[in-house]
Amino acid sequence: DILSKITGKKYAVSSVRVKKFCATTQFDATKVHSSGFVAPYTLSQGLDRTLQYEFVHAKKDDITFVSE
Repeated sequence: DILSKITGKKYAVSSVRVKKFCATTQFDATKVHSSGFVAPYTLSQGLDRTLQYEFVHAKKDDITFVSE
C-alpha cells in the first residue's frame, strides 16, 4: 500500500486483497437447510458453471465486476 501511494500505481497485491484471501469464508447453512431450501445446483455443478461462464465461453455482455 505504501509503495502504491509513493509511485501512484495500483498493484495486483494490496493489504485489502491479502485480508480477503486470509479471511474465513465458511458459513453455517443449518438454518437455510432447515427452512426447506434446496439448492438448484450442487457445489460441483455451480463451480463448473461459473468456470465455464468466466473462462471458457465467449462473453455475451459487457458486464465487468470490479472489486476494491
